[in-house]
Amino acid sequence: MSIALHLPAKPEYAALARTLAATIAARCELSYDRVEDARLAIDEAFNQVVLNAPADAEIVCTFLEEVGALEFMVQSRTLLESGLPTNTFSWTVLSALADELRATNVDGILTVVARVQEQHNEAA
Repeated sequence: MSIALHLPAKPEYAALARTLAATIAARCELSYDRVEDARLAIDEAFNQVVLNAPADAEIVCTFLEEVGALEFMVQSRTLLESGLPTNTFSWTVLSALADELRATNVDGILTVVARVQEQHNEAA
């Protein structure tokens, strides 16, 4: 199932995205640590998109839920002429939290997609 959240491109709305991400991650049966990873990851992604969005833009957060994994997409119009810089502290944090991560800028729409999934210990 997918869930979409439309918000103004303002940093103060990141709390709504964080809350929804944590709620959906819990529904996906992720462990407490992975729920927190998802919550922090959406915060980083949301803020990266907001920082590069025009003041009148809308942010769309789309969540795809499945048992053991949450994938989310954060997108908006952007002021960037090329891709999102990946040499920032924020991107490093986001990379550490997400199991899969990518960012694109196509036709002036910046999109960050991340996936957080339950990690299985195969050595056990």
